[in-house]
Amino acid sequence: MLPAPRSPEPAGPLGRVWLVANRASRSTDAARIAALGAALQAAGATLAGQSDFPRESAPDAGALRAAGIDTLVVLGGDGTLGTASSAAAGWGGQVLVLPGGTMNLLSRALHGAASPEAIVAAAGLGVLTHVPVVRGGGHSSFCRIIIGPLTRWARARENARHGRIWRVWQAVRLALARGFLGGVKVAGHPGRHPGVLVMPSEQGLEVALFSGRGVAAAMAVAVNWLLGDWRSAGAVTAFTAPDLVVGRRRPLRCLFDGELRKLPAGTRFVPGWSDLRYIRTR
Repeated sequence: MLPAPRSPEPAGPLGRVWLVANRASRSTDAARIAALGAALQAAGATLAGQSDFPRESAPDAGALRAAGIDTLVVLGGDGTLGTASSAAAGWGGQVLVLPGGTMNLLSRALHGAASPEAIVAAAGLGVLTHVPVVRGGGHSSFCRIIIGPLTRWARARENARHGRIWRVWQAVRLALARGFLGGVKVAGHPGRHPGVLVMPSEQGLEVALFSGRGVAAAMAVAVNWLLGDWRSAGAVTAFTAPDLVVGRRRPLRCLFDGELRKLPAGTRFVPGWSDLRYIRTR
């Protein structure tokens, strides 16, 4: 993997900020956003723009430039982060990622388990850096891509995350019926895989192939995914790769940071670096 486009350097002042907050997330309510606003003010920042995502679109590079924004602050989960980062591509400012979802993978990588308010307070002493991403089919992932029939578990997991327990079982039944049928081909690896997980890293692609069959393997993956990460289940082969070609005949069903995308068969996934630079506080 090639070096990042620019070496890490000290982060600038937060200055004029645009806040993208996902109010649909259970952990991002009005009280949390109000506390964050107070923390930004205490850190010397000026709130110059705000998007109530997903009701309102995340700002693009033109909107950020027109508003004279120094820092794009994203409070939400991995999907919110991916959408906001993609929308701002080509902008030259800095991004501050705050945890406001379930997994918060990039936020944990940049800040550990710190709270949004603690991260804002430490941002002025942070480092500005590019982060590794995965690219494929014209899309980018900042956290993880799930490929194959296992993507059907997304509805069950989303219902569980929002506390809609009465809908979880219905979604689980559908996922059990369809989520382990067939699978996708991965170049260089025999058989079909109901689930392929691809995550970015500085060493390349972190890949996990699920090859389990039967109800026991299905339920193991179901429980692990509903509670966190299905890589903890059995029948999973993990490795690091410089690239990955997935699919042979049929289009691929993929979740890019939780957002559904359909890509052509034979899509090549490659590692890279983010266009934007992010504040790291640890």
